[in-house]
Amino acid sequence: MTFLIKKTKYISILILSSCIAPPSLYQEAFLRSKDAISSSNFYVTDSIRDLPYAMQIAKIGNSNEVLLVLAESSNDYLTWSSSTKELITTYNGKIIKTTGLLNDVIINNPPNIKDIYFNLKNNSNLSQSHMSFVSFSLPKANSLEMHYSYSLYQGDIIRSRLMDKEINVALLVETYNIPLIRFKGQNTYLIDSEGSVIKSNQKLVPNTRSFELETLKKYNGK
Repeated sequence: MTFLIKKTKYISILILSSCIAPPSLYQEAFLRSKDAISSSNFYVTDSIRDLPYAMQIAKIGNSNEVLLVLAESSNDYLTWSSSTKELITTYNGKIIKTTGLLNDVIINNPPNIKDIYFNLKNNSNLSQSHMSFVSFSLPKANSLEMHYSYSLYQGDIIRSRLMDKEINVALLVETYNIPLIRFKGQNTYLIDSEGSVIKSNQKLVPNTRSFELETLKKYNGK
């Protein structure tokens, strides 16, 4: 995957609402993003800010941050494309499918992060758990039981570099476990007051680096 071998730095978050990029047009976003990469920094230019498309920034481990553009939407299932055609599908901020990575993953019956967030927010004594079925491509493994539990913590404030605006977020910690292969750990989600995942750190498969996603421009549902 192209962006696995590049180094990166953190990018502040720009929260705007935007739309799906038609296949004939979203290459424009990738072309503009080339001008926003300088050695190890990715910065948001005016030309990127003015694009009407929903976008995210992604990185794996210490790789360079890469622009993802929303290519398809089905209810709360959003499919994002990189300039080199890797695809990532999210469900309310959780990565549930990848295409084009070294080890692709599919999660069936995924947890609804947005609902879990509001349930815990409205009832701090509530216990939230879930079971999904996960499949990997390398080595091939199908329908492994994956168990989740959740904890919600008082959040922090993120400042958008471009908007110079403070965003209050809560921290949702997802503890996961695949007993059959002894794969367990924690994923984290920073969530705004609307229940949208603004930034996440998600471990998708064993023996790989974590996947970090940041919202650049929100999808407005159109």
